[in-house]
Amino acid sequence: MERQYRIIIIGAGIAGLSCAKYLLENDIHDFLIVEAQDRIGGRCQTIPLLEQHVELGVELLHGDQTNNPLYQLAEENHLLDIDDRGSDRDDCYHDEDAESIDEDVVDEVRKVYDEILEKKVPTYPYENYPDLSLGEFIWAEFDQYMTFKKSILEKEELDERQKVINWLHKQHPCLNMIGCNRLTDVSVQGWNSLECLPKDDEHHDATVYLQNGFLNFLHKVFFRQMDEDQIQFNTVVQCISVHEDEQYVDIEVLRHNQQVETYRVKHVVCTQSVGCLKQNMQELFVPPLPQSKRMCIQKLGFGTINKIYLVYSQPFWDADFDGFHFLWDINGSNNEWELESLSDTPFDNQWCKSITGFYVHHRLANVLTTQISGEAAKFIETIPDDLLAVALQELLGHFYPDNPSPLPEQLIRSQWFNDPFTRGSHTFIKLGSSIHDIKQLAMPWPNKPAKPLVLFAGEGTHDRFYGTAHGAYLTGVREAQRLVQLYKT
Repeated sequence: MERQYRIIIIGAGIAGLSCAKYLLENDIHDFLIVEAQDRIGGRCQTIPLLEQHVELGVELLHGDQTNNPLYQLAEENHLLDIDDRGSDRDDCYHDEDAESIDEDVVDEVRKVYDEILEKKVPTYPYENYPDLSLGEFIWAEFDQYMTFKKSILEKEELDERQKVINWLHKQHPCLNMIGCNRLTDVSVQGWNSLECLPKDDEHHDATVYLQNGFLNFLHKVFFRQMDEDQIQFNTVVQCISVHEDEQYVDIEVLRHNQQVETYRVKHVVCTQSVGCLKQNMQELFVPPLPQSKRMCIQKLGFGTINKIYLVYSQPFWDADFDGFHFLWDINGSNNEWELESLSDTPFDNQWCKSITGFYVHHRLANVLTTQISGEAAKFIETIPDDLLAVALQELLGHFYPDNPSPLPEQLIRSQWFNDPFTRGSHTFIKLGSSIHDIKQLAMPWPNKPAKPLVLFAGEGTHDRFYGTAHGAYLTGVREAQRLVQLYKT
């Protein structure tokens, strides 16, 4: 006889695993996680490379042990991997003409950029003001900076600063968690609602990773606590039928052997990405989700960030080198810039200008890594690996002709947009949406404390930490707490 479950959790990402962990810790064992893929992790995906591990998805821990529960769990399990090299290594900044940009100029503009983001953007009011895009706000502030500089600098010096502004506009570390196409897509009020966790003094300049990767962390902290029959892989949810009057939910799933099964449960916790909900919500829910919830899913942004790793037999750069940076002149006349390697192919070249450079991997001295976001990230998923490797080799050679790069021996990359179970990587509040849309998405359906049939978790349902791993974790715990309280009262 098939086992009966009280709760179905859809998805074995961080939100689903944290929900399961909290249920187990509170003596609720009759649940089942159904996972469409053959692995846990969701948008956490660790793969082995040269006796190390690289991340195709979530990579870093934000904050410290006082404010990030994932940091706390990693510390308790002795899984912290702290890279405290700081800024001692060398970076090179070149423009499209392969001319070097002085690092002092980069530091000057970066300081202004940081001040805009950290001090001026947060002053934009919420109440009684129209929303504005983050891009418009930043550009307006930089217009004032450049107007002042015009009175004291030559044109060549001004052009250098403009190139650095353009570069930061596309790659600033604080903005890499968005995955949008342009900063003009992002609501400045929504950006202000995203809370960045501060680090302690000890690790303020360090980057905190997880030993052997995020997947190792998830296995040790979450997955090992569960019984084998509490998770079912290669199982795609086809329909969620809500019977509000009778107080149950039918979950129709398709197994990997094409067998269709139906589970009748009291509650379902949906942890699918906002990208998946955008694509599937019309067919997935019967009856349809309430109009208010459908509208908030449609309005929220869901971006794509893809990572690329280039593996070489040995470094062709100095041992103390950290990164090649590409400072595109997006306001110049060279708008028809082309790579020769793509000239006789159906692929255009505009995605190249979303590549802002390559960094040396923090644990692999012969590996360069970069990431690309927005529409360009989606587009390059259509380019074959071998052709993309040649294009990136040519791109490095164009900006750094005096440091010729060989063809990489291996190219490894993520493809989050074309993954049918993610359809992208990060939630963000785009212009026209607000924090209230995230709060609306997070509400159970029906929104009755004693009768929550369908519950929602995942990074896109946390109003302060959307787009983050710790946000996903906290939402899984939040929905598990909701269920535990229901059965304790």
